[in-house]
Amino acid sequence: MLHLIHNPVAGRGRGRDAARRASALLNDAGVDHRIWTTEQPGHGTEIASALPEDATVVALGGDGTVHELLPACVGTNRTLGIVPLGSGDDFAHALGLPRTRIEPAIAALVTGRTRVVDAGRCNDELFLNAVGTGFDAEVGARVTDAPRPLSGMGAYLWSVFVTLREFSLARLRVEVDRQVVFHDRSLLVSVQNGPRTGGSFHFAPAAKVDDGIFEVIIAGDLTRAGTMGLLPRVMVGRHLGHPKVTWVRGSSIRLTWDRARVWHAEGEIHAPAGELRVECLPRSLRVIAP
Repeated sequence: MLHLIHNPVAGRGRGRDAARRASALLNDAGVDHRIWTTEQPGHGTEIASALPEDATVVALGGDGTVHELLPACVGTNRTLGIVPLGSGDDFAHALGLPRTRIEPAIAALVTGRTRVVDAGRCNDELFLNAVGTGFDAEVGARVTDAPRPLSGMGAYLWSVFVTLREFSLARLRVEVDRQVVFHDRSLLVSVQNGPRTGGSFHFAPAAKVDDGIFEVIIAGDLTRAGTMGLLPRVMVGRHLGHPKVTWVRGSSIRLTWDRARVWHAEGEIHAPAGELRVECLPRSLRVIAP
Protein backbone atom coordinates (compact mmCIF):
# COMPACT_ATOMS: atom_id res chain seq x y z
CA MET A 1 0.00 0.00 0.00
CA LEU A 2 1.31 3.41 -1.01
CA HIS A 3 0.17 6.50 0.88
CA LEU A 4 0.40 9.52 -1.45
CA ILE A 5 0.35 12.85 0.36
CA HIS A 6 -0.85 15.39 -2.16
CA ASN A 7 -0.21 19.12 -2.08
CA PRO A 8 -2.74 20.56 -4.58
CA VAL A 9 -1.01 23.97 -4.77
CA ALA A 10 2.49 22.65 -5.52
CA GLY A 11 4.37 24.04 -8.49
CA ARG A 12 2.10 27.05 -9.04
CA GLY A 13 -0.87 24.84 -9.86
CA ARG A 14 0.85 21.76 -11.34
CA GLY A 15 -0.39 19.74 -8.38
CA ARG A 16 -4.10 20.25 -9.00
CA ASP A 17 -4.65 17.43 -11.49
CA ALA A 18 -1.61 15.33 -10.60
CA ALA A 19 -3.39 13.22 -8.00
CA ARG A 20 -5.91 11.99 -10.54
CA ARG A 21 -3.16 11.20 -13.08
CA ALA A 22 -0.97 9.43 -10.50
CA SER A 23 -3.90 7.36 -9.27
CA ALA A 24 -4.77 6.29 -12.80
CA LEU A 25 -1.18 5.18 -13.48
CA LEU A 26 -1.01 3.21 -10.22
CA ASN A 27 -4.37 1.58 -10.93
CA ASP A 28 -3.10 0.53 -14.36
CA ALA A 29 -0.09 -1.07 -12.64
CA GLY A 30 -2.26 -2.81 -10.05
CA VAL A 31 -0.67 -1.00 -7.09
CA ASP A 32 -2.81 -0.41 -3.98
CA HIS A 33 -2.71 3.19 -2.86
CA ARG A 34 -4.51 5.94 -1.01
CA ILE A 35 -4.29 9.66 -1.67
CA TRP A 36 -4.35 12.12 1.22
CA THR A 37 -4.71 15.82 0.42
CA THR A 38 -3.06 18.44 2.62
CA GLU A 39 -5.14 21.42 3.69
CA GLN A 40 -2.63 23.71 5.40
CA PRO A 41 1.09 23.92 6.23
CA GLY A 42 2.15 21.12 8.55
CA HIS A 43 -0.75 18.87 7.60
CA GLY A 44 1.56 16.49 5.72
CA THR A 45 3.56 15.85 8.88
CA GLU A 46 0.38 15.04 10.80
CA ILE A 47 -0.88 12.63 8.14
CA ALA A 48 2.43 10.78 7.73
CA SER A 49 3.04 10.49 11.48
CA ALA A 50 -0.31 8.73 11.91
CA LEU A 51 0.50 6.06 9.31
CA PRO A 52 1.89 2.60 10.20
CA GLU A 53 5.55 2.47 11.18
CA ASP A 54 6.45 0.50 8.05
CA ALA A 55 4.35 2.58 5.63
CA THR A 56 5.57 3.84 2.26
CA VAL A 57 4.84 7.56 2.26
CA VAL A 58 4.93 9.41 -1.07
CA ALA A 59 5.29 13.18 -1.41
CA LEU A 60 3.04 14.18 -4.30
CA GLY A 61 4.24 17.77 -4.39
CA GLY A 62 7.37 19.92 -4.27
CA ASP A 63 10.33 20.36 -1.95
CA GLY A 64 8.05 21.79 0.73
CA THR A 65 5.94 18.64 0.76
CA VAL A 66 9.04 16.45 0.97
CA HIS A 67 10.29 18.63 3.83
CA GLU A 68 7.03 18.17 5.75
CA LEU A 69 7.31 14.39 5.61
CA LEU A 70 10.83 14.17 7.04
CA PRO A 71 9.87 14.15 10.75
CA ALA A 72 7.70 11.09 10.10
CA CYS A 73 10.30 9.26 7.99
CA VAL A 74 13.88 10.08 9.07
CA GLY A 75 15.14 7.52 11.57
CA THR A 76 12.03 5.34 11.25
CA ASN A 77 11.02 2.25 9.26
CA ARG A 78 8.88 4.32 6.91
CA THR A 79 10.02 4.67 3.31
CA LEU A 80 9.77 7.97 1.42
CA GLY A 81 8.79 8.21 -2.24
CA ILE A 82 8.61 11.38 -4.34
CA VAL A 83 6.45 12.37 -7.29
CA PRO A 84 7.92 15.82 -8.04
CA LEU A 85 5.43 18.58 -8.80
CA GLY A 86 7.16 21.69 -7.48
CA SER A 87 9.08 24.55 -9.01
CA GLY A 88 12.43 23.28 -7.69
CA ASP A 89 12.26 19.55 -6.86
CA ASP A 90 15.93 19.53 -5.97
CA PHE A 91 16.09 16.29 -4.00
CA ALA A 92 14.07 14.50 -6.67
CA HIS A 93 16.72 15.71 -9.12
CA ALA A 94 19.43 14.21 -6.90
CA LEU A 95 17.61 10.86 -7.11
CA GLY A 96 17.35 11.06 -10.91
CA LEU A 97 13.65 11.95 -11.08
CA PRO A 98 12.71 14.62 -13.67
CA ARG A 99 10.24 17.33 -12.68
CA THR A 100 8.64 17.71 -16.11
CA ARG A 101 6.78 14.36 -16.15
CA ILE A 102 5.39 12.21 -13.35
CA GLU A 103 5.60 8.89 -15.24
CA PRO A 104 9.23 8.09 -14.25
CA ALA A 105 8.41 8.69 -10.59
CA ILE A 106 5.34 6.46 -10.78
CA ALA A 107 7.44 3.78 -12.50
CA ALA A 108 9.91 3.95 -9.60
CA LEU A 109 7.06 3.52 -7.11
CA VAL A 110 5.84 0.46 -9.01
CA THR A 111 9.26 -1.24 -8.96
CA GLY A 112 9.73 -0.30 -5.31
CA ARG A 113 13.53 -0.14 -5.45
CA THR A 114 14.90 1.51 -2.32
CA ARG A 115 18.06 3.38 -1.39
CA VAL A 116 19.29 4.44 2.02
CA VAL A 117 20.42 8.07 2.03
CA ASP A 118 21.63 10.75 4.41
CA ALA A 119 19.52 13.47 5.97
CA GLY A 120 20.57 16.44 8.07
CA ARG A 121 19.55 18.51 11.05
CA CYS A 122 20.01 22.26 11.35
CA ASN A 123 19.41 23.39 14.92
CA ASP A 124 16.09 21.55 15.51
CA GLU A 125 15.00 21.35 11.85
CA LEU A 126 15.41 18.26 9.69
CA PHE A 127 16.38 18.70 6.04
CA LEU A 128 17.19 16.51 3.10
CA ASN A 129 18.77 18.57 0.32
CA ALA A 130 20.28 21.84 1.58
CA VAL A 131 20.44 24.54 4.22
CA GLY A 132 21.50 28.06 3.32
CA THR A 133 21.89 31.49 4.88
CA GLY A 134 22.92 34.88 3.58
CA PHE A 135 22.06 36.34 0.19
CA ASP A 136 20.11 33.40 -1.24
CA ALA A 137 17.95 33.10 1.89
CA GLU A 138 17.26 36.85 1.80
CA VAL A 139 16.19 36.52 -1.84
CA GLY A 140 13.88 33.64 -0.98
CA ALA A 141 12.34 35.60 1.90
CA ARG A 142 11.48 38.50 -0.42
CA VAL A 143 9.98 36.54 -3.33
CA THR A 144 6.49 36.60 -1.83
CA ASP A 145 6.65 40.42 -1.76
CA ALA A 146 7.06 40.66 -5.56
CA PRO A 147 4.50 42.82 -7.39
CA ARG A 148 1.34 40.90 -8.23
CA PRO A 149 1.90 40.60 -12.02
CA LEU A 150 5.21 38.84 -11.43
CA SER A 151 5.50 35.10 -10.79
CA GLY A 152 8.09 32.35 -11.18
CA MET A 153 11.41 33.59 -12.55
CA GLY A 154 10.08 37.14 -12.82
CA ALA A 155 9.37 37.26 -9.09
CA TYR A 156 12.75 35.70 -8.34
CA LEU A 157 14.66 38.25 -10.47
CA TRP A 158 12.73 41.09 -8.83
CA SER A 159 13.77 39.74 -5.44
CA VAL A 160 17.42 39.42 -6.56
CA PHE A 161 17.59 43.09 -7.58
CA VAL A 162 15.82 44.33 -4.45
CA THR A 163 18.11 42.21 -2.25
CA LEU A 164 21.21 43.47 -4.07
CA ARG A 165 20.13 47.02 -3.36
CA GLU A 166 19.46 46.47 0.35
CA PHE A 167 21.72 43.56 1.33
CA SER A 168 24.87 44.18 3.38
CA LEU A 169 27.64 41.70 4.02
CA ALA A 170 28.27 40.41 7.53
CA ARG A 171 31.17 38.57 9.12
CA LEU A 172 30.80 34.81 9.17
CA ARG A 173 32.74 32.15 11.06
CA VAL A 174 32.51 28.62 9.66
CA GLU A 175 33.71 25.57 11.55
CA VAL A 176 33.69 22.22 9.77
CA ASP A 177 34.39 19.15 11.88
CA ARG A 178 35.72 21.50 14.62
CA GLN A 179 38.20 23.24 12.31
CA VAL A 180 37.76 26.94 11.43
CA VAL A 181 37.74 27.08 7.62
CA PHE A 182 36.45 30.63 7.10
CA HIS A 183 36.24 33.82 9.16
CA ASP A 184 35.53 36.93 7.10
CA ARG A 185 32.77 38.94 5.50
CA SER A 186 30.52 36.66 3.46
CA LEU A 187 27.78 36.85 0.86
CA LEU A 188 26.29 33.44 1.66
CA VAL A 189 26.96 29.90 2.77
CA SER A 190 25.17 26.76 1.60
CA VAL A 191 25.41 23.31 3.18
CA GLN A 192 24.52 20.77 0.51
CA ASN A 193 23.50 17.14 0.70
CA GLY A 194 22.28 17.23 -2.90
CA PRO A 195 23.93 18.99 -5.84
CA ARG A 196 21.26 21.59 -6.69
CA THR A 197 19.25 24.27 -4.88
CA GLY A 198 16.43 26.53 -6.02
CA GLY A 199 15.72 24.46 -9.10
CA SER A 200 18.54 26.09 -11.08
CA PHE A 201 21.63 26.61 -8.92
CA HIS A 202 24.22 23.82 -8.92
CA PHE A 203 25.98 24.79 -5.70
CA ALA A 204 27.66 21.39 -5.25
CA PRO A 205 27.82 19.51 -8.57
CA ALA A 206 29.69 16.54 -7.06
CA ALA A 207 27.47 16.10 -3.98
CA LYS A 208 26.23 12.59 -3.21
CA VAL A 209 23.21 11.99 -1.00
CA ASP A 210 24.54 8.76 0.51
CA ASP A 211 28.22 9.42 1.31
CA GLY A 212 27.82 10.66 4.90
CA ILE A 213 29.39 14.03 4.02
CA PHE A 214 28.01 17.51 3.28
CA GLU A 215 29.47 19.97 0.80
CA VAL A 216 29.92 23.45 2.31
CA ILE A 217 30.03 26.29 -0.21
CA ILE A 218 30.98 29.77 1.05
CA ALA A 219 30.89 32.93 -1.06
CA GLY A 220 33.13 35.57 0.47
CA ASP A 221 33.44 39.36 0.28
CA LEU A 222 31.77 40.09 -3.06
CA THR A 223 30.62 43.43 -4.44
CA ARG A 224 27.21 43.83 -6.10
CA ALA A 225 28.84 43.50 -9.51
CA GLY A 226 30.81 40.48 -8.33
CA THR A 227 27.61 38.86 -7.08
CA MET A 228 25.87 39.36 -10.42
CA GLY A 229 28.89 37.87 -12.16
CA LEU A 230 28.97 34.84 -9.86
CA LEU A 231 25.28 33.85 -10.09
CA PRO A 232 25.40 32.63 -13.72
CA ARG A 233 28.44 30.51 -12.87
CA VAL A 234 26.54 28.88 -9.98
CA MET A 235 23.67 28.03 -12.34
CA VAL A 236 26.01 25.84 -14.41
CA GLY A 237 28.20 24.62 -11.54
CA ARG A 238 31.35 26.48 -12.61
CA HIS A 239 31.89 28.61 -9.53
CA LEU A 240 34.05 26.38 -7.32
CA GLY A 241 37.29 27.73 -8.79
CA HIS A 242 36.29 31.35 -8.20
CA PRO A 243 38.80 33.16 -5.93
CA LYS A 244 36.01 34.34 -3.62
CA VAL A 245 34.47 30.86 -3.20
CA THR A 246 35.56 28.44 -0.46
CA TRP A 247 34.56 24.79 -0.81
CA VAL A 248 35.01 22.23 1.99
CA ARG A 249 33.42 18.95 3.03
CA GLY A 250 32.39 17.66 6.43
CA SER A 251 29.68 16.14 8.59
CA SER A 252 29.43 18.68 11.43
CA ILE A 253 29.17 22.38 10.60
CA ARG A 254 28.79 25.45 12.81
CA LEU A 255 27.92 28.79 11.20
CA THR A 256 28.16 31.94 13.29
CA TRP A 257 27.20 35.38 11.91
CA ASP A 258 27.99 38.65 13.67
CA ARG A 259 24.29 39.49 13.37
CA ALA A 260 21.22 37.30 13.00
CA ARG A 261 20.21 36.35 9.44
CA VAL A 262 17.28 34.49 7.94
CA TRP A 263 18.02 30.97 6.73
CA HIS A 264 16.31 28.33 4.66
CA ALA A 265 15.95 24.57 4.73
CA GLU A 266 14.82 23.20 1.35
CA GLY A 267 13.74 26.75 0.47
CA GLU A 268 11.50 27.05 3.53
CA ILE A 269 12.42 30.35 5.20
CA HIS A 270 13.15 30.44 8.93
CA ALA A 271 13.44 33.31 11.39
CA PRO A 272 16.80 35.09 11.73
CA ALA A 273 19.46 33.27 13.74
CA GLY A 274 22.99 34.20 14.66
CA GLU A 275 24.20 30.60 14.85
CA LEU A 276 23.35 27.47 12.92
CA ARG A 277 24.57 24.01 13.91
CA VAL A 278 24.30 21.50 11.09
CA GLU A 279 24.93 17.79 11.40
CA CYS A 280 24.76 14.93 8.94
CA LEU A 281 22.50 12.00 9.84
CA PRO A 282 24.10 9.26 7.74
CA ARG A 283 21.96 6.51 6.25
CA SER A 284 18.91 7.66 8.20
CA LEU A 285 16.26 7.57 5.48
CA ARG A 286 14.91 4.93 3.11
CA VAL A 287 13.80 6.37 -0.25
CA ILE A 288 12.35 4.93 -3.43
CA ALA A 289 14.52 5.78 -6.43
CA PRO A 290 14.92 4.66 -10.05
